[in-house]
Order: sequence, then C-alpha cells, then structure tokens
Amino acid sequence: MIDLIRAALDAASEQVALVLAAVALCSALDAALGLGVLLPGETGVVLGAIALADSPPAVAAAVIAAASGAFAGDHIGFAVGRRFGPALRETRLVRRLGIQHWDAARAFVARSVWAIIVARLLPGVRTFVSAAAGASAMPYRRFALVSGVAALLWAGIWVVGGAVVGSALLELAERSTLPVLLGALALVLVVLLVRRRPRAAR
Repeated sequence: MIDLIRAALDAASEQVALVLAAVALCSALDAALGLGVLLPGETGVVLGAIALADSPPAVAAAVIAAASGAFAGDHIGFAVGRRFGPALRETRLVRRLGIQHWDAARAFVARSVWAIIVARLLPGVRTFVSAAAGASAMPYRRFALVSGVAALLWAGIWVVGGAVVGSALLELAERSTLPVLLGALALVLVVLLVRRRPRAAR
C-alpha cells in the first residue's frame, strides 16, 4: 500500500502545475461553507507537499496555492453568511454538518476579529467561521485582512510540515506496517479471550 502511495507521489512530482492546482482546490473546498467537515483539505495539501518536497521553490509555490485556495473558500462562506445572515443556523445544511460547529464559530467571531486566525486551525469550526463573519456586522475589509493572514498561516503549517515530516511518516508507516498489524491482531485476540472468560466461569 505504501509502495503504491510512493509511486503515485513520484509520478505527481513530475506534474508540478497539476499538483499546485489540486492543492489550491483542496484548500478552497476545505474552507468553503460546510465542506471542510466532510472533506478535510489537509490530506490533499500534505500529499501535495510530500510530492513536491524535493523542490523548495515548488513547496513555496504550494504554500501560495494553498493560501489562495483557502482565501477563496473563505470568501464563499463569507458571501453565503452575508446573504442569509443568522438564519443560516436553522438551515438543513448547518443542522446536518453540526450546529455545535456553527455556534462555536459564532462565538469565535464575537470575541475578536483576530480569533478567526485561531479558528482556522480548528477542524470543523473553521469551515463555518467565514459564514459566521458574513452573518455578523464585520466589515468586509477587516475580514479579508484577517482571512488572508489566517490562510497563509494555515497553508504554511500544513505545506511546510508535510514537506518536512511527510516522507518520514511514510517511511515509518512502511517499516512498521507488519508490527502494527501483528499488534492489532494480538489486541483483538486478547479482547476475545477476556470476553470469553466470564462466560466460561458461568
């Protein structure tokens, strides 16, 4: 399995433009209203970073691509929030994805405009923050500034982190696949034995 992932990443590394486009798309979908709950963008961003890890200029371009995608996705959420306002909380979409995430996002926006930066790093919550900002009285210019800073910070963490640590994690997974499987099998056997003992005692 790891060999297949490595082969795919090696092939992707030769298509830099395509990888950058995929990174931007994953970031945009992650930031757009509600989609980040269903499709976390970090996975695509990290895989793209691993594919480009051997080229520092490509990694830098991936940071820009991820930040641009996240910034664009934030604007989708902001526009939806500005259009529907607080009534967005009662929509079927928000109910399905989690009202608790919406309420947490509203709480972050209410505390401070700069809380959006912290919220972007929180899975589940961040996908609603932009819509919550749009539903509030926050001026667009202020939102755009903070959204840009938050998107750049998020992109830098995941792209650079993926480029630096991603390959090492793949190597670790490759080396430890068999021990992990054996450990999981042993754990299952222990659980089955423990469950069986009380029945035998009866």
